Amino acid sequence: MSRGLNPASINESVLTQRLSELESAANWPPSVLQDLERFIHTGDDYDLFRINPIKYATVNGLSEADGINLFVHAAKVGLFEMQWLLICAYCPQVAGSFRELDQVHPRFQCEFCNALNDVALDDYIQVAFTVSDAVRDIAFRHPEQLSVQDYYLRYNFSRDFRPPHGMTHEQLVAALSRGFSDVEAEQRGSFEFDVTAGRFEVLDLSHKLLLVFFAKGDVAGPQGTQIQLESGRFVVPDRPIGPREMVLGDGLFAFRRTTDVSPGKHTVVIENRTSERGRFWFLQYPPQFVPHLVEYEPFLSGKRLLLTPCFGELYKTQLVDERESLAVSDMTYLFTDLKDSTPLYESVGDVNAYFLVRQHFDILNKIIRERSGTIIKTIGDAVMAGFERPQDAVRASIEMIEELLHFNQTASRPLGLKVGVHRGRAVAVRLNDRIDYFGQDVNIAARVQGLAAVNEVCLTEAVMEAPGVSDIVEGRPASRDYENLKGVGQKMEIHRIGVSPTRR
Repeated sequence: MSRGLNPASINESVLTQRLSELESAANWPPSVLQDLERFIHTGDDYDLFRINPIKYATVNGLSEADGINLFVHAAKVGLFEMQWLLICAYCPQVAGSFRELDQVHPRFQCEFCNALNDVALDDYIQVAFTVSDAVRDIAFRHPEQLSVQDYYLRYNFSRDFRPPHGMTHEQLVAALSRGFSDVEAEQRGSFEFDVTAGRFEVLDLSHKLLLVFFAKGDVAGPQGTQIQLESGRFVVPDRPIGPREMVLGDGLFAFRRTTDVSPGKHTVVIENRTSERGRFWFLQYPPQFVPHLVEYEPFLSGKRLLLTPCFGELYKTQLVDERESLAVSDMTYLFTDLKDSTPLYESVGDVNAYFLVRQHFDILNKIIRERSGTIIKTIGDAVMAGFERPQDAVRASIEMIEELLHFNQTASRPLGLKVGVHRGRAVAVRLNDRIDYFGQDVNIAARVQGLAAVNEVCLTEAVMEAPGVSDIVEGRPASRDYENLKGVGQKMEIHRIGVSPTRR
């Protein structure tokens, strides 16, 4: 296993300078930066590779939001490198690692398991952080120098996946693995296996190659297969090789190179005809093995990062590729609007009206940030905001109206706010050099806001059914209606929540 490098490999002057910049970036408690500095000095090489900021926060007594903010700021000053990771949905393979969001392409085929993937920002697009090589060099920045086992299990696999059936990582590897081996350039290796019924695989991720043997039928006498590793391909001269597409469990798998064998003793001879080392992993999947969607420990998803206000402020150039769209499976959308804002400008004048509207924006922005949301855009005097959790959006909605009612007690002209909240899917796109969200559920959220009266929040059934929401609105004036919304083929259940001023 790879251990931490000698402390001399740390560039102390760069570390000190960038920690100082990080200290100036926000009001951190002293212990936060002390713990981070200690982590950089003493952490194992693997600890400092693709760090999960949520796990770091848990270990170091921070809130998840504070842990995310810390690493986003630390990446901005160059202590860490922020990485967008594409994770296969059917195995823990890191299918791609990118420095910028616009390099992320969510439709891909996994090189490890050959599954066809179409992932979303909230499930298999993860964001992790690796210590900057200008601060400290680590072994995982030099994958060619890793042992073949570390190359597969630590460099190519996501560390936070949960093995199925309550197994540990070690138990899962022991159950499927039949060995690892390097075959040097212009060399050959001979390997003997007892191939059982199911799927036997020869994998070389360093060349992005997979050969699948489907073993079925009666046990046969000794067999042999010669594999020639050539530039960008496996050549198998003594067996017919062809593609095979099949549905396994929850996924579609398009195996590019397959062949059939009988169970039994099998010798695989690999001849490396390239000028580079081949890195091989041999695996045996039993007939009953069915791939399922991989589960992970809590991680920083692409969706959550985009909803983190400091990310939008610090990384304004991080945008979706204008030729792509990234799916969001579950997000909560909040829309607001001011009552009669046009007459406001006529009655108090443009300057005074604009001043009032700016104050209203400041109030809304503060509350949205405090409730872990972010303003996606403003449309005239209206706001569109996004939240990861419906509960946060509902709390923000109520608090915005309460705060504006309090503001009205000293304002030259009272302002009335109307709010609508809906939860659903969308696609994130690049529009006018910013990230925006489109889709039917976004349209519904905007139209639900249009139903709200002054000082009222309208919630759809999808929001009301979310855990904890009924407790948040309990005791407030409420009613339920079924409303026709433009562009929606059936009536939708709408919950109206009245908000009154609070005593201070």
